[in-house]
Amino acid sequence: MDFFYFPVDEDIKLAQPETFMAEPLFQMIEQDRAFLSTYLPFIDHTLTVEDELNFIKLMLKKQAADEHRLFVIYYRDQVVGTIDIQQIDLENKKAFVGYWLQSKYNGLGIIARCLHKICDFAFNTLDLNKLSLHINTKNKASQKVAERANFRFVGTDKDESFERGQFEDFHRYALLKHEFNTETSL
Repeated sequence: MDFFYFPVDEDIKLAQPETFMAEPLFQMIEQDRAFLSTYLPFIDHTLTVEDELNFIKLMLKKQAADEHRLFVIYYRDQVVGTIDIQQIDLENKKAFVGYWLQSKYNGLGIIARCLHKICDFAFNTLDLNKLSLHINTKNKASQKVAERANFRFVGTDKDESFERGQFEDFHRYALLKHEFNTETSL
């Protein structure tokens, strides 16, 4: 790999996004559009490689402003998804985490391992104190990932998001820095 990344383990790497990654990310979205769009409304608006390229450029601008950190997930040197730290609030030391993974890689523990690494980075490099996840109440797999990573359920936001003509409820999960165990193996 000829770009900056940091390893999660021997199979998984998290890469800083670069513009050349737009093509493989878009191709992955195209191949798995029906699955990914179930819980990710932005998929419906990612219709070309240029859309993905513009998204990467926007994320790089937000990273330069310390507002966002996007990482491309590589599993055995293949692009398989992304994980990001969103809405970074350095003053209050908190942020949200979001992630998605191509369906054929579900069930391998990839997101759980990436989430652990992102928590470590957020707490120990960015010096954040709180990370939150907002998960659609219908997304049981993502809820299990949150619980496995020791995020605590803190409540449900009713009618939180208007997606495809209907309101969706979201569960909120949170993890505080003092609750995070860097030694936990996932």
